[in-house]
Amino acid sequence: MQISRWSLARIVIVSGIAGLVLAGVGALSMSIPYRYRSTATLKIEPVDTGALNRVVQAAFTPQALSDIIRQEHLYGEAPIEGSIDRLRRAILIKHSGANLAKVSFAYENPAQAQRVSQDLIGRIISANVSPSINPNGLRIEVDAPPGPPKRQFEGKRLSLVGLGLPTGMLFGVVLALILRRRKPAAS
Repeated sequence: MQISRWSLARIVIVSGIAGLVLAGVGALSMSIPYRYRSTATLKIEPVDTGALNRVVQAAFTPQALSDIIRQEHLYGEAPIEGSIDRLRRAILIKHSGANLAKVSFAYENPAQAQRVSQDLIGRIISANVSPSINPNGLRIEVDAPPGPPKRQFEGKRLSLVGLGLPTGMLFGVVLALILRRRKPAAS
């Protein structure tokens, strides 16, 4: 196959596709572990976002989160302050409907993700029964317990694949320009 006879467009397209394929293979073989998210649904009556936030803050104190980290052996030997921040970032609480909220936790080990999610729900329910934390009588109950963890969409992997096409195309342009300069002049 003589690549020097290919057109500029053909070289750029083939290089772009090759870059995309190589980036895809690289992204799949990356050593970044997959994360699994276990989600539970809470039913909240009456709907009061401020009260729910107070209950969550009372449930997720630094001491409570450090207990979860130690109990589940999360984040290896990392310092506890950094681990608490990582745990907070891995917890997701969002409203999903008029009186529902989803509470989820993401981690590399699916079994640990589900156990931590169950623990978080238990802490929210326990904090909710305290009259000092919940003076208005917000009622929180489990609508759906933490389900089996689902593998999370990994943005880092996709962004690497997304870089493959333009990188390959850029390489193709450079290759085509080099080949044009090397082409002998026609007499």
